[in-house]
Amino acid sequence: MLKSLSLLSILVLSSAHAVSVDYGEVSAFAKKEIQHVMEILPAKYLDSATGKLSFVAANIKDNEISSDLCKMGPKAIFATTKKHGKNHTLTISQRLLDLAETNTTQFKCSHKTFKRFLTATIAHELTHVKDNFEHLSTEDDFQRIVGVRHLARSSKKSLINQNFSASPDAYEFKNLEEALAVNVEFLLMDPEFECRKPATANYLSRRLGIPLKNICKRNYKVMTQSAYLEDNYLQSVSIDPNRIYQIHYLFAGKGQALMSNWGHAMFRLVVCAPSRKKVGPECLDDVSHHLTLSYRAYMSDLNISYVKGMFGKYPSQLFVFRFHEVQQEYTKFELRDLFSVPLKLTADQKKEFLDVTLERFWSYQGKYYFIDNNCGTEAKKQLAIALSDDQSDLIKSITPKKMYKDIINKKNDLTDEQIDGLSKDEMIKKGYLIPSIFADLEKRFNELKKLGVFPDKNLKDFLKNTKPEIRLELYENFFAGEKKLEEKKSVVMKVIYIERYLATKFMLALPQKAFAKINKDKEIKEELMKMSGSMKSMFLQPWEVVDGQYGVPTSEEMTELYPAFVTQRKSALEESLEDQMDNLNNLLNKQTFAQELKDLESIKKIKTYTNTLFSEVSGLQ
Repeated sequence: MLKSLSLLSILVLSSAHAVSVDYGEVSAFAKKEIQHVMEILPAKYLDSATGKLSFVAANIKDNEISSDLCKMGPKAIFATTKKHGKNHTLTISQRLLDLAETNTTQFKCSHKTFKRFLTATIAHELTHVKDNFEHLSTEDDFQRIVGVRHLARSSKKSLINQNFSASPDAYEFKNLEEALAVNVEFLLMDPEFECRKPATANYLSRRLGIPLKNICKRNYKVMTQSAYLEDNYLQSVSIDPNRIYQIHYLFAGKGQALMSNWGHAMFRLVVCAPSRKKVGPECLDDVSHHLTLSYRAYMSDLNISYVKGMFGKYPSQLFVFRFHEVQQEYTKFELRDLFSVPLKLTADQKKEFLDVTLERFWSYQGKYYFIDNNCGTEAKKQLAIALSDDQSDLIKSITPKKMYKDIINKKNDLTDEQIDGLSKDEMIKKGYLIPSIFADLEKRFNELKKLGVFPDKNLKDFLKNTKPEIRLELYENFFAGEKKLEEKKSVVMKVIYIERYLATKFMLALPQKAFAKINKDKEIKEELMKMSGSMKSMFLQPWEVVDGQYGVPTSEEMTELYPAFVTQRKSALEESLEDQMDNLNNLLNKQTFAQELKDLESIKKIKTYTNTLFSEVSGLQ
């Protein structure tokens, strides 16, 4: 039985610190709905509030409020809360009240019915009242979860996350206080919210005392992304915390590009192979199942602009890659060392970290600034959500290298491993360092230099200045003289090793060379735009691959939608790749690319020449 309204007012007034409620002239229906919201919220929800809370019904932009819940005007306002000192006036749209009382239609959006929408609206506004007294929306972890560029003390601060298409209500992106109120209303009203936005739901449940419903079935699956278009999104993997042994801070050393001058911050998930019955240290051997989490600038236009990067014109997103692909990317193609440090996390902290990972993968699209909202700051914010405040304060820097130093610092106790002070060889042996192939390249280069094959002073100069037609001439001159079989075989193997690397490097650099010439030839520009447009059709977002209602797809949505995508993707991919090859051929046949074509021909000749030499020394002829 519902409590009488007069009794409710007396109860609210009974505490010296409680707010008093004035219902004014609102209808009996409105009073009943307000009382209903008061009952479903935690009993002490407004205990921190003081002064008077007045409810008013009024016409608020009625022409913007449609009788179709899914077709509201862009300026629709359903309620407002105004603060006057310690007092608050909560005004509810009279049209919304009328629709909630008379329109029983079931809709396929928002809160499904106008009556439920009214309940959510009242809860939303009461959360503003609570926030005005407790400043919940400016708490550090809440800001980190919903996505901000810098932690702020103002609830009017806008969110850096602007992914409207993956949100239950894009109004949450207006500012921190609206982010709080929108997410509270969905936590209260939507039994699937805790599965669709698990990190947000867990935080708000703990902080506000709103119990989780534990009705929905959690989906821990994500799709792996890849730099190779033919592999992108075609495999799904589970990041169920029960199957992950460790989470590592993964740091790539300094690169040659300006934006990689400070290294790159990532995370490594030590996922156990499905065949493992027990999650333990043995899972470190299951490298083919390990995953890498990497915040990167999403660049769908293919042409990197540092100006755009400085001013946040690229989206910042969380990418999930197979670890072995990232290892190859940095240690082989970019000649950068990888440092992998196990983080000291409790089971609850590990789960919280993975909940943030799920929510970010499926919902987050911020803005990437090369200076102050980059891989380092994004990684630090995600890790800080899982760590205690005391722990997160120990990571003082936002640059990837200094973050690494803070984590391995013995005094900080952020890892159980004693890494600080280990030699490079010891780190490699223990698996904390995956070295680049630079040392191997350098060893072979120096041996060939000593024999007189290369005249360059060192490997770096060689890589910077080498040209394939000159190398071909050097090889032919060297092998023209008499050589012992074993010496000849040794030199050929070293040359093949270096040439495989250089050929791969050449092919990877070819698209950027094309873009560098884009403004020199009108026809090239047109071809590149066609190529870029075709490529864009292959760059999809996770929420486009599995288009669920919002946030993390449910298990049912994943099971239904993802296999259909894979089938369509495989058939479309063949046609797209053929188009790309045609466009690439059109580009390379332009006179502007004469040098690139010449280099490519020389690389082919080197391959033919070294293959012939290899056959000779191996006795295959």
